[in-house]
Amino acid sequence: MFTLATLTCATLASCTGASAPAASPSASAPHVSGPIGSPGNPVILGCDAEAWDGAPAPPAPVTAGPQDLAVGPMYFAGARHLATETPAQEGGSPYGRDGMFFKFGVVVRPAATVTVTIGASARGHVVIVKAVNGSDLAMTSATYHACREPGGFYPQGFAFTHPPFRGCVPLDVTVGGQAQVLHVTLSLFAGSCA
Repeated sequence: MFTLATLTCATLASCTGASAPAASPSASAPHVSGPIGSPGNPVILGCDAEAWDGAPAPPAPVTAGPQDLAVGPMYFAGARHLATETPAQEGGSPYGRDGMFFKFGVVVRPAATVTVTIGASARGHVVIVKAVNGSDLAMTSATYHACREPGGFYPQGFAFTHPPFRGCVPLDVTVGGQAQVLHVTLSLFAGSCA
């Protein structure tokens, strides 16, 4: 069984081999606005940001398991169990001056492109955090371009910027640049968010 422990990196150093994320390929286009990592200008994470590049490490399963939260061609690894856990049980780490970070990855099907944006009501309280070149990059929007081979696992997590360290986090997901937005709510230690 593929567990959350399997997905998490053994050390931070093994997760930071990715090069710095690129600005959106259309950064000069008029519809791109705001700082990089904002809803108008998501951080672009490609193959070089994936945790596994092949043997001997096994690729991430392409389909979600019962403890994963799936939306479109991607899933948040092990995220369903977080609804009933407490921050203390999950063992987060300090984030910034007053925040708390919880690590769990995103898996994207081979060759798929997905953009995940934190819903407006949660911005300012929750950010997506990815280690890049030894530094934590905080963002409210990220686009994942998975490689054509299985294994599109992106080690990352979510951080609360201040207490309380729990909540129902609305996420807007678009697939492959389509206009349709898929909505999902990620429960981080908040029970049912229905």
